[in-house]
Amino acid sequence: MSEEKMEVKESDMDDAEQNTVIGIVREAQRLYNIDKDVAAFVKEELDKQMGATWHVICGKCFGSRVSYEMGHFLLLKCNKVNVMIYKCGY
Repeated sequence: MSEEKMEVKESDMDDAEQNTVIGIVREAQRLYNIDKDVAAFVKEELDKQMGATWHVICGKCFGSRVSYEMGHFLLLKCNKVNVMIYKCGY
């Protein structure tokens, strides 16, 4: 894949956590072409590296309304795929 265009649409994560998550998303998109596989990889890596429980939604178009732990939400667009990532363990 050529250099992807990564755009943060919305986030309340601190910069260090956001950079970690973006790195994981980049790796997932390098390894996988199917949205469900990208989501599974990102979720598993985040649960391992940053503790449970993370949720990941990938796709070109979706609506959402979620509850999440403050400071743990990220919505980004990588090329034409939206990736929503949030932590909610309660």
